[in-house]
Order: sequence, then C-alpha cells, then structure tokens
Amino acid sequence: MLSGLIYLLLTLGSFCLWSIGFNPYSCPSSACSAVSYIFGRSLLLWGAAYYSLSAVLCFSGLTAAKKKAALAIIYGGVAAHALLLFLAWRGTGELCPVCLKFLLVEVLLAVYVTIYPPRRVFLVPAVLAVAGLIMVAGLLAFNPRVVPAAAAPAVPPAKVISSVPAEKGETASLPKQDFVEKKISTGSKNLPSSVKTDTNKHPGLVVTTMDNRPVTLDLAARPALFVSWWCPHCDEALQEMAQLPEGRRPYLVFTYLRGNDQGEIEAKLKRNGLEGVTIYLASKPPEGVKGVPALVFLDNGQVSQAEGAKAIEEELIGDTK
Repeated sequence: MLSGLIYLLLTLGSFCLWSIGFNPYSCPSSACSAVSYIFGRSLLLWGAAYYSLSAVLCFSGLTAAKKKAALAIIYGGVAAHALLLFLAWRGTGELCPVCLKFLLVEVLLAVYVTIYPPRRVFLVPAVLAVAGLIMVAGLLAFNPRVVPAAAAPAVPPAKVISSVPAEKGETASLPKQDFVEKKISTGSKNLPSSVKTDTNKHPGLVVTTMDNRPVTLDLAARPALFVSWWCPHCDEALQEMAQLPEGRRPYLVFTYLRGNDQGEIEAKLKRNGLEGVTIYLASKPPEGVKGVPALVFLDNGQVSQAEGAKAIEEELIGDTK
C-alpha cells in the first residue's frame, strides 16, 4: 500500500502544480523549457496520468496478479521520463534538479514494487486513484491550456557566415567597438566554425528581426548576446548589459522561442532596464552554443563564445573595471 500512496501523492502534487499555473520556464535550469509540452499538453499532466495509473496498479493488486504487464507500464514511465531528461540535457546542456529528484523517486518506487508487489486490493484508495486517472485523462483530452502549434514562430536558428554582405549588415547605426581586441577570458571557447576574418571579410551572424525579416549582424562591430525570456540566469547578463553605454552594448538575440513570446520578451527587458532596445530572434543559437545566456564574439579573427553570466561579464566589462 505504501507504494500506491506515494504514487497518489505524486499525482496530487503534479496536478496541484499544473492547476496553480506552475510555469515550467521558471525551472532552476533551462532544461525544462526544451520539453515542457508533449502534444500541446503540459508534462505535469502527463506525469499525473502516469502516477495515477501506477497508483491504480498498486491499489488493485495488479502488480502481483499481472506483474509483468504492470511492471512494463511502471518501468516504461521511468524510461520515458529518463529519455525526456536526456533530450533536455542534449538540447540545453543542463539537467533540472527537481526533475532528477522526481526520477529518483520513480526508480526507487519501481524497484520497491518489483521486490514487494502489493497483493491485496485496497478499495477506497483504488477508487480515488481511478477517479484521479479519469480526471487527468479528461484534462489531457480537453485541456484548455494547449499550446497551439501555430503559435510557435517560424524563426530559423542563428547561423554564422564567413562574410557580411554590405547591403544586409545591420551595422549602420552601430559603430565598431573594441570587443574584438580583447584576449580570451576564462570560460570562453571557440565555436566549431572555421570562420576567420581577413581584410576583406567580416564574419556575420544571420538572425531574424521582430518583424520576421532575416538580417546579418556584423560580429566585427560588436558581439551578440543570446538570452531567453524564460531563463532566470539570463537576468544577470541583461543587467550587466544595461550598465554599459549604448555604444558598447552587444546585439541582443532572444532564442529558444516558445510561441507568443513578444509580451514576455518586453516584460523581461523592462525588468532589467533595457526597455525599448533593438532585439533579434533565433529559434536556436548557432552551432556549438549549448545554453543561455551566451555571448558570441570575435577573438583574434575567430568566432568564439562565452557561456554563463560570469564569463559574459568578463568579456563585456572586465576590462573597464
């Protein structure tokens, strides 16, 4: 019965988080944002469905009567959760500590049920678990918080190119700064691109404007700061940027977009003292950038990056302190 009660508590916890409008983008890492929805439904609801089904199996005695089938369901859920964490890590380079703890509980419960499968039928808890499963299934079928597929902006990923076409470079009102003369700071590394500068070429970064126009940013003029509106760690980098004179600020690119981003982006900028600044969009940072915040810049003619607020601070204002 213990395993069933724990599954029931996990069901209740997941449902409560969903019902109060828990924002997966406020995850301590950026990992949850990568896989926050499946088929437009919150992972919290999918998790509640799995936990309530596992509770039904435990309270009904099916973990003993139909042990192989029951364990296949229980371990299948554990494997699915582990796969989602892997995909999130692969996409962002981070793992959510909260999700890891949930996964650990799931693994321990699965092992416990394997060794000590509940054999008795606990009628009242079983009825509660079935009721919870029906309710969650209904929410999955008729969930009002669906993320419309059409809401996701058709924005391509950022791409480093070897030369900025003069007619396309967004640099007319942005004078060249001395960022490119700085030495490599701790925490910076080269991108896998072999782009080099010479007297005739200026590596550029292809991104998208807010009105969905492709544009090429000249990295020889200034670096590009990649952030996401849902990323709590990006606030520090944005605040550092806000302290710089306008002429020394990097290009600002919002990435890992989730649909209906404009309002969230504007609120993010206002909170960090950057209201009204020019911004660009990219569905993903350029190849080699694993997470946000990240700064893409030129160092000795080579396109490099720095990830994390501390490394970005060293690149942007380290020489001015």
